[in-house]
Amino acid sequence: MLRPFPKEIGKENIPVRVLLMAFSVALGSLALSGCGSSFKGALNEGPGGGPVPADGQPVVTAVSPASVVAGGPSFTITVTGKNFASGDAVEWNDLALDSTFVSSTQMTAKVPNTLLYEAMPVSIDVQRPVADSLLFGATLNVTAPPAPGTAGFTLSTVTVQANDMVWDPASKQIYLSVAGSDPNYPNTITALDPATAKFGLSVSAGPGADRLGVSSNSSWLYAGIDSNGTIQRFALPGLTSDITIPLGAGPSSKPYYPAGLQTAPGSSNTIAASLFTSLGEVGGVVIYDGAVPRPVALTTDFGPREPLRSLAWNASGTAIYAALNGYYDDTIFALSVNSTGVQLVKRDDLNPGSEAVNLGGVHYSALTGYVYGDEGDVFDPATNSVINHLPENVAQNGFSSGSNLVTIDDSLGTAWVIGSVNFGSNSQVMIEAFDLQTNALLGSIVIPNVPGTPLKLIRWGTNGLAFLTNHADNSLQGYAVYILSGQFVTKPSTQFRRASPRHFGGL
Repeated sequence: MLRPFPKEIGKENIPVRVLLMAFSVALGSLALSGCGSSFKGALNEGPGGGPVPADGQPVVTAVSPASVVAGGPSFTITVTGKNFASGDAVEWNDLALDSTFVSSTQMTAKVPNTLLYEAMPVSIDVQRPVADSLLFGATLNVTAPPAPGTAGFTLSTVTVQANDMVWDPASKQIYLSVAGSDPNYPNTITALDPATAKFGLSVSAGPGADRLGVSSNSSWLYAGIDSNGTIQRFALPGLTSDITIPLGAGPSSKPYYPAGLQTAPGSSNTIAASLFTSLGEVGGVVIYDGAVPRPVALTTDFGPREPLRSLAWNASGTAIYAALNGYYDDTIFALSVNSTGVQLVKRDDLNPGSEAVNLGGVHYSALTGYVYGDEGDVFDPATNSVINHLPENVAQNGFSSGSNLVTIDDSLGTAWVIGSVNFGSNSQVMIEAFDLQTNALLGSIVIPNVPGTPLKLIRWGTNGLAFLTNHADNSLQGYAVYILSGQFVTKPSTQFRRASPRHFGGL
């Protein structure tokens, strides 16, 4: 009995014998199938000129469902026929499934979603423990998902050169820090309504508006102003200028700017900022209450003149998890926070003794208590260890530069990962959805013709995602905001598309 396909279809660990068997099944099905049923094995003609089953041989006459969508979720198939017996196995293209004998005329079997990797007809039969040379089965059709735009999600593109974006659930607006190079809203904080893809209120922020954060109660928008070393606070939803938070200067007298900025949970007046200068001077991590810094700051040298660019608070506001978010660095930092400030608790190399990989940014889930890296690492703060890895497929579809990005929604129990696949005139991005509780891949979509590389991925509204890309010439400023909404966000298991089909064994 052959074991089922491995989870990662198309990888090098698929046994050669399975590849060969799959190829032979494909040829057999093409040659011998017809009228909605198929048989396999040696061709022995009966009195009517066609094959006939032996006495007591299992025969499949129908399957339910008769059709499923490629990339869909795992399901249970019901097989109807005759001569079934305890110990028989339902087979999917010669691969034995986890089967249950119901009666001599009915069996059920579990079909894992790893078998639904491509649209194709599938032969379903029932095999006895002592193999028959000739099998009488039915055909189940794995159909292609609907084309993008016809089901699952809608997409709008808004051209704007922005450095960062955040979602405010109270005003139902995406706020952008628009770069000085943008022809329409240079050096501003500008609202974008994702429901209409229209710009709204826009206020001047001066040169260098970059990192953004919205307070937990939606009262304030914080904007790092790189050119003058401040964080400017704006009142929401009117974007009225409020306090200015000075960040000081480095040893060279160059002003610090926030390389990382995160608002605290449950405290609208508190933010964490990771400071840096244009000359590569690291200023550490500082907690601010309003414009007042807490006295204890984290001034440890984190790496080769690199700041902690990614910060993620825990749910209680007592800890921050941080990463350098640079190429070839997989170190995660655990910081404790109290009324006096912030200090380093632990620094962990996620791959000790091996070549470092890119951890990317970090994201905390209150649902699981875990920290998720942009490149898929799942870190458990309780054990200070990586306990799992999201089974991302982006890197297997031509991903060649930059990093993946993650956003998390605890209320939906889902993490989404975006990455570029294929560059040039046919550049695409893939977005994959994962279950936070099980890390299972729930579904994916591919969006074609996306120049540049994703810079930021966020959730908005009840069923929306949005991502910001850089310019196609790889300049630092953003190029466009892509606004996505629909069933893929709330029920991602119903949509699953690959950047390009993967052919396995000729099937």
